[in-house]
Amino acid sequence: MLLKKIYTIIFSVVAIIVSLVYLLDTPTPAIILIGMAWAVGAILDKTINPANRRPEYTDEQLRIYTASKFILAGYISNNAMAKPGQLAKILEKIEGLADSEEDKAFYEEQFNIGRSVGFDPTDTCIKLRAVINDDDVYRHRLLEFLVYVVFIDGVMSFEEKNRLSRIAERLSIPSFKLERYIRQNKAISEFENFISTLGTRVKYEESKVCSNMEYNHGYVPHDEVTNSLEVFGLNKKSDFADVHSAYIKLMKKYHPDRLKARGISSDMVKVYVEKTKTIQRAYDILKKHFDVKR
Repeated sequence: MLLKKIYTIIFSVVAIIVSLVYLLDTPTPAIILIGMAWAVGAILDKTINPANRRPEYTDEQLRIYTASKFILAGYISNNAMAKPGQLAKILEKIEGLADSEEDKAFYEEQFNIGRSVGFDPTDTCIKLRAVINDDDVYRHRLLEFLVYVVFIDGVMSFEEKNRLSRIAERLSIPSFKLERYIRQNKAISEFENFISTLGTRVKYEESKVCSNMEYNHGYVPHDEVTNSLEVFGLNKKSDFADVHSAYIKLMKKYHPDRLKARGISSDMVKVYVEKTKTIQRAYDILKKHFDVKR
């Protein structure tokens, strides 16, 4: 992990030494120098550091990654208080990501491993990280996929949130990143539900699985503008410039060609294509709302 930030470390250490020797009485230039050194080092680490070059994975490595992904999806979905039909809905969605009957059977087989009694995700996470050389993109995309799986039925339970937190910890992904993925997927899920019923749906029956209302609260419709803004992490104080900026950022992140170039598997690309359609629909609603003629 340190090798991935070697330029950042070297430049920052040199800047600190220079600051201590020459800038003892002037802290402001020292802070600026250290900040600039850190920024330059970070850019070099990202662009030319060999430790950050994404390796070409073998078919066997990718198969292990895919297996781990669906095993963890099964673990996440093993909700003791799940309502009838929830598991069937998740399985149907997962099977829909397959390109063949063979893939479909493989996904379901791995999914059921994760649902076995007493399953511990630790070994799976360790093996997965070793296989992908602890690649940031693969780890984060996997966690985002698991959050997507949770919201297939539209609601996150306290138990599901705890299981996601355990996996994020084992993948060394900060909790604030997990919270960001949760907020976005929750907003997308609510937007899709709102649009599918044209805003006429009354509040979902609040789940009685647990008392954690932040994650376990039923969907409450707002209006198409509010729901659309939430897809971009915005509110009614935002203007169209904010919307456009967030839209470009998300569409770049989930663009299929960009994902394929990074080696993201076809099943996950399908998930992100689905997301881009929702993002585009929300953007079109906001263009109309802000009366943008383009």
